[in-house]
Formats: sequence, structure tokens, C-alpha cells
Amino acid sequence: MSKKRRNRHKKENQEPQFDFDEAKELTVGQAIRKNEEVEAGVLPEDSILDKYVKQHKDEIEADKFATRQYKKEELVETQSLDDLIQEMREAVEESEASSEEVPSSEDILPPLPLDDEEQGLDPLLLEDENPTEMTEEVEEEQNLSRLEQEDSEKKSKKGFVLTALALVSVIICVSAYYVYRQVNRSTKEIQTSQSATANQSDVDDFNTLYDAFYTDSNKTALKNSQFDKLSQLKNLLDKLEGSREHTLAKSKYDSLATQIKAIQDVNAQFEKPAIVDGVLDTNAKAKSDAKFTDIKTGNTELDKVLDKAISLGKSQQTSTSSSSSSQTSSSNSSQASSNTTSETSPSSSNTASNETRSTRSEVNMGLSSAGVAVQRSASRVAYNQSAIDDSNNSAWDFADGVLEQILATSRSRGYITGNQYILERVNIVNGNGYYNLYKPDGTYLFTLNCKTGYFVGNGAGHADDLDY
Repeated sequence: MSKKRRNRHKKENQEPQFDFDEAKELTVGQAIRKNEEVEAGVLPEDSILDKYVKQHKDEIEADKFATRQYKKEELVETQSLDDLIQEMREAVEESEASSEEVPSSEDILPPLPLDDEEQGLDPLLLEDENPTEMTEEVEEEQNLSRLEQEDSEKKSKKGFVLTALALVSVIICVSAYYVYRQVNRSTKEIQTSQSATANQSDVDDFNTLYDAFYTDSNKTALKNSQFDKLSQLKNLLDKLEGSREHTLAKSKYDSLATQIKAIQDVNAQFEKPAIVDGVLDTNAKAKSDAKFTDIKTGNTELDKVLDKAISLGKSQQTSTSSSSSSQTSSSNSSQASSNTTSETSPSSSNTASNETRSTRSEVNMGLSSAGVAVQRSASRVAYNQSAIDDSNNSAWDFADGVLEQILATSRSRGYITGNQYILERVNIVNGNGYYNLYKPDGTYLFTLNCKTGYFVGNGAGHADDLDY
């Protein structure tokens, strides 16, 4: 510290006094102002800025207090976070308080303009001092004050920026954590509600009733007697609404409902149910106004049975229309044939009617195929002439009641009328004789096994239904 500055601080510590001899040379206004400066502690070597600060100390302190109060209130209003950021708020307040200790440019007011009397006073004061030293000291004080002020402002701004960034980071973290808690809580609530609504007893009741609709554990065939209980299964399904088991149960119910409807639709085209417990009743007769369309349910085994039933119904409709058109001509031919037979001797009659008949058994072979365009190419079993020529082979013998049953079924379905049919040998396979049954006009109906009574035609879905 310079010598002049030490002397000035020493004088500041002394009690200020107004020199009476000096006051005699002043005007009244100058004396009053001089007295105010002495009371304020103004020294002769004080700069203009120091004089102003000492004389307006109360006003400056009041302004600083008001500014500090405003900043604190503003900080409190903008910081409404919960306890998670309480420590950050305290840090912000401490940072703001430390920055307020350094007066800002707003706190230091410029000197007020002097009136005429003060303008007259200044030359007197400056005459007692060295102008050069006074100017240097003022510049030094101003430069020091400006540097301290700029440094304080930089620190204050830097601290405020860091504090703001930290505060933003805390807000982001708190917000992210809040969102995570909300999502996690919602997920748990959904899982809890789903598991709570799934009553194991209801699940067991549904599965038990569902299994009862099928005849086997593989669930390929349905029990017709259970069809009326589909509404009960629907009620059990509704109890599982909202549970994790509901999706699987609903898929089971939808598939079952589709299969039941398909069976009911096909059975409705027959005079009695054609499909009972997954088995086709070949004796079922189609209604005269039946309409058959292909149906698929997704159950492979059931779809095969449905295809057979539909083919059976369509073939009956075809047979009925063909029989009605050829019935008149067939009856005339039958009458002529019977007359011819009665006029011929027994030996000649047997020779004519047994061209394709086994000599070991008397079988009603129906009408002769002579002169008829028989549809042999439609046969399900290939013709084998060498096997046909082996007429004494026991493989051609019908098992008891087999032919009668087949003919009765064909008549009931409308395939044939009376004995108006053509029966031909076709082949011997695995020791079984196979015959083809035709209408009187040569239309192919089906191929039959004379030992087992099994017969199959060319309807859709029967490609793999041969029994050898």
C-alpha cells in the first residue's frame, strides 16, 4: 500500500472535525454542504466517487437490500420441486447470496451534477491537492473497482449458469424417474388385474366341458349329443374375460363352434343326420331340395367326413335325375327281356344271363352289358382280363348277404331301381374279388369288394378310400 493511501486510512479512523477558520471563508450554502461532508466522514483527499458513496450510504444500502430481497423472492417462486432437489435449492441460495456481496454496476450510481455553489467549492478543494496525484489515485481506484466488479460478475454468471445446468439435470432425472414409476406401476396393475380375474376353477370347468364335445382325446370327431351345450361353454368363456387364459379358450371355442355349424349344415340336407359322432351314415338319403357346398373347418379328419357326406348327397341327386329319365325305357327293356326268357329253354336262359356270372354261385348280376356303352374307364380298380377269365376262382364269391345289402343301400339312395343295374367283374386284389356297379345306361356308380362289402365311387374326397 502506498504512503498516501496509508495516511488516508489513518485519517479516516480519526473523528471528523469542521475547521472553524476554514468555515469563515465559505458561504452559508458551502458551509452547510461542507458540514454534511464532515459528518459523512468525507476527507479532503477522497475522490468524488468516495465522497458520493459516503454521503449516500443509507440510500445505497437500502437499494442493495431491496435488490437482494427481490432476487430471493424470485428464486423461491421458481423453485417448487419436492424434497429430492432441496439440497440443490440451498446451493443456489448460497451462490446468489455470495454474489450479492459485491456491488453491481446498478448499485453504484453516477455522481449527481453539482449546483453553482458546489461548482465554486471544487476549485477550492482541488487547490489544496496535487492534481496529478489526485488523477492517478482516482484512476487507480476506478480501475481496481472495475476489475473487481467484472471478476465478481463473471463468477456470479458462471456460478449461475452451472447452477441452472445442475438444476435442469435434476429436473430431467426426476421427470424420467417419475415416468418410469408410472409405467411400471401401470404394468403391475394390469398384470395383477389379469391374474386376479383368472379363476382356476373357471378354467377347469371350461376345459372339462370343451373336452366332452369330442369322442376321442385327439379331438377329431364330435359328439352330436353335445351340440346343445355350446351355449354353456360360451358362458364359461365369458367368465374368463380379461384373464391370460381367455385368448386360448376363445380360440378353442371359435374352432368348436365352426365345426358344429358345418356338421349341422350338412346334416340339414339329409332326411336324417348323415354325420353322427364323426362317422358318415351311408344310408342317409338327401332331401329333394338339398343344396351342397364344400365346407372346410380346419379339422382335417372332420373335413374328410364332410366331403364324403357332400359327395354322397350330390351323387344321389344325380342318380335321381338320371333314373327318372331312363325309367320308362328301362321298364320296357325289362319286360321284353322277361318275355324272351320265358319263351326260351332253361339251359339257353342260363347261358345268356351268365356271361359274367360265376359258375360256382348264383348271383343276380342284373342286366347284360351287351350293346351298352359302359363307363369302364371310370372304374376305381383297374380291369384285369386274366383275373376275369379265372371265373372259377373263389375270390369272386360274395360273402353272405353282402350283395343284397349293397343293392338295398343303392336302391334306398336312388342309385338304382329294382334290378335295373349292371354288375361286372373287374379284378382280384389280395384274394378279394372287385365288381363295378353301373346304371342300366352304363353310368358308373362305384366299385365294391365282394368279401367285405366295402364300396367307393369317384366323388370328391374319395381318392384315398380304397380298402387295399
